[in-house]
Amino acid sequence: MKNISTKYIAAFSFSILLGLTSCDSALEVDLPSNQLSSETVYASDATTEAAVNGIYQSMVAGFFYNHVHSILGQTSDELILASGLTNTANTNELIETDGTVSSMWTELYKTIYNANNVIEGITKSNSLTPAKSRQWIAEAKFLRAYSYFYLTNIWGNVPLVLTTNIDVSALLPQSSQDVVYTQIIKDLTEASQNLPTNYANYDNERIRATKWASETLLARVNLYLGKWSEAASHATAVINETGTYNVITGLSATNSPFISNNNEAILQIPYFNVNYSYEGSSVFLNANTAAFLLRNGSTLFETDDARKINWTRNVTSTQGSLSGVAPTKYKNRFGASPIERSTVLRLAELFLIRAEARVHSNNITGAQQDINVIRNRALLGNTTLTNSNQLLDLIALERQREFFAENGHRWLDLKRTGKTDETLSVLSDKIWKSTDAFYPIPETAIRSNPFLEQNSGY
Repeated sequence: MKNISTKYIAAFSFSILLGLTSCDSALEVDLPSNQLSSETVYASDATTEAAVNGIYQSMVAGFFYNHVHSILGQTSDELILASGLTNTANTNELIETDGTVSSMWTELYKTIYNANNVIEGITKSNSLTPAKSRQWIAEAKFLRAYSYFYLTNIWGNVPLVLTTNIDVSALLPQSSQDVVYTQIIKDLTEASQNLPTNYANYDNERIRATKWASETLLARVNLYLGKWSEAASHATAVINETGTYNVITGLSATNSPFISNNNEAILQIPYFNVNYSYEGSSVFLNANTAAFLLRNGSTLFETDDARKINWTRNVTSTQGSLSGVAPTKYKNRFGASPIERSTVLRLAELFLIRAEARVHSNNITGAQQDINVIRNRALLGNTTLTNSNQLLDLIALERQREFFAENGHRWLDLKRTGKTDETLSVLSDKIWKSTDAFYPIPETAIRSNPFLEQNSGY
C-alpha cells in the first residue's frame, strides 16, 4: 500500500469536523470551502486551527466517553452488569475478534494519526504564526502521548507510529513499553514547554490542553514508572496553580468536578451536537434503571462519604429490596442540556499521586496532608495512619472511591501495583488468568501486519 496522498490526509483530518458542530466557540472555526490538500490546510492559521480541533473531535468516540470507563471497569473488580448477566469483559474472556476491543484500538490510533498529521503539516509550512505553530504542535504531542498512555497500558507492546507515511507505519513491529514510555515522556516534556499556562487562548474554556494538563500526565506517568521524586514534582507544579485550580467543597449534582469549567477541571472534552452527556447516557445512568453496579458498592465507602451520597444511587428490585449501588457521577442523561463535560484530567488525582510518591519517599506527614485534602473534600476525617504500608493501602482505597468507573483508573491501578492476580483470581464470576492483564491485539491488526505478535494467552 502506497503513501496516502496529501489530499486524503487532509480529508481524513477534516472528516470529523465536517460531520460535527460544537456549541463551544473555542472549537468553532471556519473550514476550507473546497481545497483540502495538505498545503491548503496548513497555509493559514484558521485552517490549521481547524485541523488541531479535529484531533480533539476524534476523541468524541466510544473509547473516550464510554469504553475507557465501562470495559476497563468490568475487567477489574469494579463494575458488574446491573442485569446480572455476564459478558467477555466482566469474566475476563476477551477474544481477539471482539468488536469493542478492535474499535478501542482503532479510535486511539485514529487520534494518533490526526496528531501526527498536524505535527507534520505545521512543520512543513512556512506561512503560519510561529507562536501559534509551537502551541499547536505541543497540543498534538500531548494528545499523542495521552493516547499512547492508554495503548501501552491496555495492550502492552504496541506499534509506535510517529508518521502518516503508510510505507513506514503499516508494517511496524511492536515497541516495548519502555520505548513507548520514553516517547510519551519526550512528547509531554516538549509539550509542557510550549503549551499555554492558562485558558485565555481557548475563550477560558477548559477544553484544550495547557501546560498543566501535560504536567498532570507527566505526574501520572512517573508514578506508574516508580519515579517518586519526579511524580511528586510534576504534581506539585499543578497543585501550586491555586489561581486556576482548587478542590471543590460541598459536592452536589450542580457542584462537581464534572461540571463544565469547574475549578478542579484540568482538561475536559465538550460534547458535540447533542443535548445530553455521553457518559450519562451510557455509563452513569440516573434513571430508574442502571447499566452497571459497583461490585463493592455497599462496602466501598465510609459512612457519610459525600462521594457515595452524590456520585452513586441505590438500585432496588421490583420487590423493593436493594439490588446494588450504581455509579451516577454524570447526571445529564437524555433530554437534559448538559452542564457537564467528559472530564479527562482533574485536580484530585494530583493529590493522590503526590501522596503515594511521598509515602515511597518517606515523607509521611506530607502524604497524610495530601490524603486529607481528598478525605476532607468527601466530608471524612483526617487519617491518623503513620505506617507506610497502611498509608499505601489507604491511598489505593481512596483512589478506588474517588475514581470509580472513571477513565479506567482501577484497572490500571491493579496492574501497575501488581495486584491483579490476588484481587481478581478470587472472584467467582471471573475466569482469570495472569495473561488477562493485557487485552488481545485485535485480529484485524494482526491480519494487516504480519510483524505483530499476539499477547500471551490469546
